[in-house]
Amino acid sequence: MTTCEPTLRPDLSSEYSLTADHVRQYRENGHVHLGGVCSREEIDVYREVLKSVTANRFAGAKKMSDRPEDDFSRVFMQTFNLREADERAARFIQSPRFGKIAADLMGVDAVRIYYDKAMFKEPGSWLTPWHQDGPHWPLHSDNVLTMWIPLVDTAIDMGPPRFASGTHRSRVLGPRGIHRKSESYFEGHIRTRRNPVVEEEIPAGDATLHSHWVVHGARANTSCRIREAIGITFYEDGLCIDDSACSEENRPVIDANLGNRRPGQRADHPRNQVVFARS
Repeated sequence: MTTCEPTLRPDLSSEYSLTADHVRQYRENGHVHLGGVCSREEIDVYREVLKSVTANRFAGAKKMSDRPEDDFSRVFMQTFNLREADERAARFIQSPRFGKIAADLMGVDAVRIYYDKAMFKEPGSWLTPWHQDGPHWPLHSDNVLTMWIPLVDTAIDMGPPRFASGTHRSRVLGPRGIHRKSESYFEGHIRTRRNPVVEEEIPAGDATLHSHWVVHGARANTSCRIREAIGITFYEDGLCIDDSACSEENRPVIDANLGNRRPGQRADHPRNQVVFARS
């Protein structure tokens, strides 16, 4: 793991001023947009750190036109667990500021990290089909969410997240996967039930947070800029591995991101750090 002088990096220990309205929006809609979670100075510093890790992992990627039709990188490039590769990245991803926001929105006493993921949507990338996260993950609970932080100002034509408000209330709604079938299924579901769709420009340092049950996706990146973003998934401390929301053909789901714990075991592997706890 890379080392550095920690005093040269913002520590992100100060709290974010979350309001009662933020909490209400998250719980009613399944998602919320928070302004200024990180200052411009903070995001500029950590953008360079996070890009240094992704640059190594994305090196050698084929140009878009040379990738297979079914290659997920046509939707966006992704790489997991940057916090385990670089201490500077860990300082950002494991910050108590982010952990407290997640805990407060879910109304829990402590949260762990499931995983972190860089999601870089290149110019010419396809749309991210409508989907739910919950049916992919062996954590069957209402207290699992993802914080999505853009590292650059993200205009609509770059493909910021879009959310179908209220769809989290029914938990599992449709097919597992992120593909054309999930797009058409959920598009029909949203139209039939008239769920409001929220899509906004998101400045660098803002964040969206969404329940793993809410239906979400993103349009294609038709701009000439890369949509650089980091996602951090948090869950309530004390949960057990539970893959009952996952599709039958994929159970039991054994996830290395959760230390290969099996269904029924506590989701408390050392790699799933507690990043915030009320004391």
